[in-house]
Amino acid sequence: MRISIFFLMQIWFITSYGQNFLFQNQSFFKPYLTNPALAGSQGNGNVGVIYKKQLVDFENSPNSQAISIDYPFLRNTTGLGFNFFKDENGPSSFMGFESTFAYHILTTKKDEEKPSGFSFGLSANMNQFSMDRQYLIGEGSDDDIFNDDTKFNDISPNVNVGFNFFSHGFNLGVSVYNLMSWENTVYREENDLQRAFTVFISTGMEWKVKENWLIRPAMLIRTQKNADFQLDIMSEIRYISNNGSSFSLTPFSRSFTYRTISGNQSVGLNALISKHPFSLGYQFDFPVSGNNAYVGDHIFFIAYQLSAKPKVANKKS
Repeated sequence: MRISIFFLMQIWFITSYGQNFLFQNQSFFKPYLTNPALAGSQGNGNVGVIYKKQLVDFENSPNSQAISIDYPFLRNTTGLGFNFFKDENGPSSFMGFESTFAYHILTTKKDEEKPSGFSFGLSANMNQFSMDRQYLIGEGSDDDIFNDDTKFNDISPNVNVGFNFFSHGFNLGVSVYNLMSWENTVYREENDLQRAFTVFISTGMEWKVKENWLIRPAMLIRTQKNADFQLDIMSEIRYISNNGSSFSLTPFSRSFTYRTISGNQSVGLNALISKHPFSLGYQFDFPVSGNNAYVGDHIFFIAYQLSAKPKVANKKS
């Protein structure tokens, strides 16, 4: 009986709380999180800290923390990146470390405002899955299954690859995560969404509509081995001051197939303010289908630029 309850509880936490994907909804602040090819691609290095809270009206609802660092080397032709992350969802936990190498090829002059080129990235990560057995059964169980550590902990490596093409403000990126297949001793294969074979496709365009004003429409598609998918459509409006600081607002629409409580559609807003060397960001989304009593997801972001402040061209009067 206790074994049956254990598996029912496991499935409930995985499905009811929306399968907490750690990086997908945070890539606006840190695009490198969903494509290894973007490590060091911006020509400057930074370290970012991200905190995400889901389903805020529910006790023990999913939350995520990530520290992400990337930096360009050898005159911006290569980039290195590191991600440390932890994802908690009720009694289950997913944490790990990812290291990345990226190579960037420019096909135009380096001093062009919107260069063209191609990037390739390869990353390797080590993941740990765990389940808090006491959270499920309390103290004093003598069932063998609850005393078997292999049923509650699983550690395994994986490999990811990414490509990114950019030209005069346009970009198109494709990345593939979890190329290696491993048997998970904690989750059943159909529920092992954190380690499922996953493909990201991202594209966007940048236009200068007025002096100091930019518009950046973009789209992100994620699909998985189990036919799960997500589509984000957004458009950033950014103001850049003469001293190089900036502020942007980005409304977005998001479609899911994996969210059960909050429905499969939501809308939201990203806000980002930057003044060298700091950047601060916040994201909020709320459902437009499903259970509208659900409040929404919150993401908080802070970054520190590791590179020198870029020179700002003097404007002619």
